[in-house]
Amino acid sequence: MKYRGAAHTIAVCAVMTALLIAVQYALGFVPGVELVTVFLLVFCYVFGAKCGVLVATAFSLLRCFLWGFYPNVIILYLVYFNAFALLFGWLGRREKPVAVWVCPALLVLLAAGCAAGAVIGIPVSVLYRARLTGMLWALFGVLAALLALYIVLLCVGGKAKRFGREAASVTALAALCTVCFTLLDDVLTPLWYGYTWDAAVAYFYTGFFSMLPQTLCTVVSVLLLFEPLKRIFWSASTLGKGDRRKKIARSRAQTPRKSEGDGENAASNDGRTQKDVV
Repeated sequence: MKYRGAAHTIAVCAVMTALLIAVQYALGFVPGVELVTVFLLVFCYVFGAKCGVLVATAFSLLRCFLWGFYPNVIILYLVYFNAFALLFGWLGRREKPVAVWVCPALLVLLAAGCAAGAVIGIPVSVLYRARLTGMLWALFGVLAALLALYIVLLCVGGKAKRFGREAASVTALAALCTVCFTLLDDVLTPLWYGYTWDAAVAYFYTGFFSMLPQTLCTVVSVLLLFEPLKRIFWSASTLGKGDRRKKIARSRAQTPRKSEGDGENAASNDGRTQKDVV
């Protein structure tokens, strides 16, 4: 994506950072619901890794003025969201789409993990076991439905296949990234605060209560909002190019041009051309 200059890049990144903070603040009181992933994903996909990293870094630091400066959270956000921006910024610049097997492989892996967790059981309190099992089966159903949709789209030709394959692929990757966010937190937080092994294991299992709703929300939001947001961001990224082209075309239309035969057919003093005089 070509920009008009540094000012344009800074303005776009500033607006996107403010939007991410506003979205997280507005939905911060709703447990398990977050739209930061889908907004940042589509932004990096359209504007590239450079702008994505700038926004991810600014968002990770500026959000601390609202939620507090916790070192483990700052490290978690800086590491995760910058890697997230690099991944989807790189995907957006690829001329070739993601390989066909990537999306089914990720969906099967995540669905199998949910089914195994629901069948075998996760060692949590009896009070929360039924709730956790229900969330695992719900996420399994959504992932299985997404896999079936992806297979159907592969059998359909035209634009539906291309758009559907693209949306399903980034949705599967976004779901995997959301799981990795929780797993990274399960490693960083115990290490930072010096948890014992038993406390770290307990923290790992309790992380499922936040990971499952967030993963489910990520799958649904990315699948539904990826294409509309991509069109909006794409139109914003090209804003000004169309106006500039129109301005150039208008100036060219107003500038008098000499015809190819103007030099040969210059008019004489009596109104006749030089050819007529000869």
